[in-house]
Amino acid sequence: MPCYLYQASYTGAAIKTLVGNPQDRTGPAKAAIEANGGTMIGAWMAFGSDDLVVVADMPDDASMAGVALAVSATGAIEGGKTTKLLDMPTAVEGMKKAKAVLDVYQPPS
Repeated sequence: MPCYLYQASYTGAAIKTLVGNPQDRTGPAKAAIEANGGTMIGAWMAFGSDDLVVVADMPDDASMAGVALAVSATGAIEGGKTTKLLDMPTAVEGMKKAKAVLDVYQPPS
């Protein structure tokens, strides 16, 4: 299954709720992922521009899009972004394909 990285920030209202009622949101995130046939690899709170980082295996792009859209639709998340991750064999295959393209591609001059 393809692997995805999801990063997002909580809204101010969601942070206020979490501070007022501290809770581990791993369970709800796992349930959302499993609802679309995926498996959560892990979930973390983070410093920096994103409050939340989740890595999941999902059946396909549409399944991951469904999770990301549903979570955003609750209004608790802002600025969510999803990155499809490549395993190393796939990345190496991409490198080989890039080499073949460089044999024929000419940049603007």
